[in-house]
Amino acid sequence: MRWAIVIAVASHACKSPAPQREVHVSAAISLKEPMEELARSYEAAHPGTHIVLALGASGDLATQIERGAEVDLFASAADAPAGRLVEAGRASPSCVLARNSLVMIRRKDPALALVDWSTIATSTAVEHVALGLSPSVPAGTYAESTLEKLGVYRTIAPKVVRGANVRQVLDLVAKGEADVGFVYATDVRGRTDVTVVGEPPLSARPTIAYPLVQASNANADAQSFAKLLCGADGQAVLARYGFLPP
Repeated sequence: MRWAIVIAVASHACKSPAPQREVHVSAAISLKEPMEELARSYEAAHPGTHIVLALGASGDLATQIERGAEVDLFASAADAPAGRLVEAGRASPSCVLARNSLVMIRRKDPALALVDWSTIATSTAVEHVALGLSPSVPAGTYAESTLEKLGVYRTIAPKVVRGANVRQVLDLVAKGEADVGFVYATDVRGRTDVTVVGEPPLSARPTIAYPLVQASNANADAQSFAKLLCGADGQAVLARYGFLPP
């Protein structure tokens, strides 16, 4: 009897743990906080499934997928990067997750107190302007287009310093390496180390949407996570982080 017990215990101890199912998700870095929360929520409700997040500039993430990166879902901060994958037959649309707003921010310095959308091109206090590296960073593309519509981009172009993603643009201003920058409204929620000037004039305001696309061979877990993101629970989390409804 004692041998039977020992053998049973040993047999149990040698069993390999069940393999973990993975869902690979690439997402615009501006979605970092809600995406991380939703990933934790999904994993808690689906033991054995792990959401692997890759966060960065939407254009760079799309390029990685085009070069063979294994990705089940891609949440972009603009239509173009996701559209490339759909047009190439690599993915199909799931939904528009949310919308956002472009805002101007400036470093906290009294000398910049009068800098806004109407004075950025003429203010002598503005020496460096932070923009996302276009076209890989949609926030940079949105900002360039907006400044061009306002007729000031050529004037400030010599002052531009580039960030590899929208959060890096925020850091450039927060650390005083740039005087002014352009990020999403959600990026500066709760931040006290920069001053938020606000959105551009309505005539030059861009429409910012976050399309979610799904790989052609996405597994059942990926499809299930996509439903969470696009559904009421996902929308509620995105709204709590300041994202606008699709």
